[in-house]
Amino acid sequence: MSSSLRGTASLLAGLRRLTCEAAAPWGAARAFRAGALLSSEAAAPATGAKPSEPADAAAEDVAAIEAFRKSRNFRRRADGRVLLQGPTSGKWMEAKLDGYVEGSLLLLAPDHGVHYLVSEDLRQIDLSNDQLVGQLFGEGGWEALMQPLYTQTAEGALKHVRMSPDQFRAIFTVLKEAPPPDDGGGFTTAAGTGPPS
Repeated sequence: MSSSLRGTASLLAGLRRLTCEAAAPWGAARAFRAGALLSSEAAAPATGAKPSEPADAAAEDVAAIEAFRKSRNFRRRADGRVLLQGPTSGKWMEAKLDGYVEGSLLLLAPDHGVHYLVSEDLRQIDLSNDQLVGQLFGEGGWEALMQPLYTQTAEGALKHVRMSPDQFRAIFTVLKEAPPPDDGGGFTTAAGTGPPS
C-alpha cells in the first residue's frame, strides 16, 4: 500500500473513531416518539426492538437527563436554550445572559415581559452546564429576586420592556447603560440618524 493510501486510511480511521466518541453520549437514544428522545429501554416497546446495553458504559441516558432537569425546574429547547420554571407561579421563562453586564441574566416571561437578575458574587454563569443551572436555579429562589426591566419613554414615564421571543434571542444586551448624548439631548436610533420618532 502506498504511503498516501496509508495516510488516507489512517485519516478515515481517525475520523470514524472521533465520530463514534462524539456520538457516545447519544448512544442510549434509540428512537423518537412524540418529539422526545427515548432511552433504549423506553424505545424497545415503541420500536419492537429488544433493549440492549449502550455501546459505551459512559453514555448518558437521555431520560435520566430529562428527569434531572425536571427535578430542578428547568428544561432545554432543541437549540440548547434554557427555560426556567418558577416553582411559585409555574410559568416557564426563557433565560439568557446579558452580553455586557457580568453576572446578569435576562428572563423572558410568557407575556413577553423582560425581567433580569444580577449576581454580585458570580461574574460568569455557564448556562450550558446542567449541574450548574440546577444548582443555581433549582430551588426557585430566583423567582422572588427577579426584577422587571423598565425603560423610560420620551414623556418620562416608565414602561415594562416587552419583546417577542425572536427579538429576545437576537439581542446582545439590554442592561448596558447608553453613553450620554454628545449634542446635549435625545437619543440616537439604531441607524444613528437622530432622535427616535
